[in-house]
Amino acid sequence: MTNLRSDNNAGLVPEALAALVEAAQGEALAYGGDDVTQRASARVAALFGADARAAVFFVATGTAANTLGIAALTEPWQRVLCHRYSHYNEDESTAPERMTLCRTTPIDPGSDPTRLTPEDLMPHLLGRRGDVHEPAPGVLTLSNPTEFGTVYAPAELAALCRLARQHGYRVHVDGARFSQAIAHIMQTQNLSEEAACRALTVDAGIDALSFGGTKAGLALGEAVVLFAGRSAAAARAAERLPFLRKSTGHLLSKHRYVSGQFNRVLSHGAWVRHAVHAAAMAERLATGLRARGLTPAFPRESNAVFVDIPTTLDRRLRSRGHTFYPFATPLGTRARLMCSFATTPADIDGFLADIPG
Repeated sequence: MTNLRSDNNAGLVPEALAALVEAAQGEALAYGGDDVTQRASARVAALFGADARAAVFFVATGTAANTLGIAALTEPWQRVLCHRYSHYNEDESTAPERMTLCRTTPIDPGSDPTRLTPEDLMPHLLGRRGDVHEPAPGVLTLSNPTEFGTVYAPAELAALCRLARQHGYRVHVDGARFSQAIAHIMQTQNLSEEAACRALTVDAGIDALSFGGTKAGLALGEAVVLFAGRSAAAARAAERLPFLRKSTGHLLSKHRYVSGQFNRVLSHGAWVRHAVHAAAMAERLATGLRARGLTPAFPRESNAVFVDIPTTLDRRLRSRGHTFYPFATPLGTRARLMCSFATTPADIDGFLADIPG
């Protein structure tokens, strides 16, 4: 059988397991005061360059990272814009409203079903009264990679950031699979790790990033990164977030169990190597599907493949032990096939072997 349900289903990358074992030895200051957390914060910040003045805050979950990061950038009378099918709109339950108290306004995609474009944003930016009777501009949040596995290129992000900023919005990126976006940009634009990190964040005009760990093979943990050198709004958010994190119950006592994992996976580029492997397995899968007459619904730019699997074939695959999720997309429900650092060529070949040629 092949488990293609989610990269959340995979175990731990070796670096994460080693970090947990190491963190269990001896004693350390609690609530992030330990040396491991200080080193991890510095290591994450270094990815974006000294001038970004990145402030790094570790939390346990992606929901906490997204909602606390956006709450730090907003006031309760403001609006959050997002893709209609974004994780923020579809999969965070009521946490966005509970944490931010802001109005969430989902935007239907236009020419590109997976990504928002400036043209998609315009109707939500123009013709506003700008008075107290409507929500004020707050945050535009984008997922990179998107929910459908595509990646916003640096130029696409920069265009969205410019437009959003012109209309009073800050910009947050949900990077639950940020390592996948970095791997893709490094490969397609021949950039170094730091150059790719900057291109997808501070150089594009991003104020805040949810830096994902769990889907990249950590046991738990995400990082909220606020680019205090990028904007006054991000600098103010960096002052607010420690209090938001504590008052909502997301300040971890034994911080080193999360931060130590980041330390290990960021060492010597391991986080990117694991992402490259997962993406390569997804490409092997997409190529094999095409050879069998099943064309992926969207470009394969990360570790996800979306495809329309006929009902009879769906039953056949499941009866042979293969697992995957149906997933709502702008093109209708498709099968979402997710690879991870642990997916092997044999896994992919076994899945494809059960699809008649």
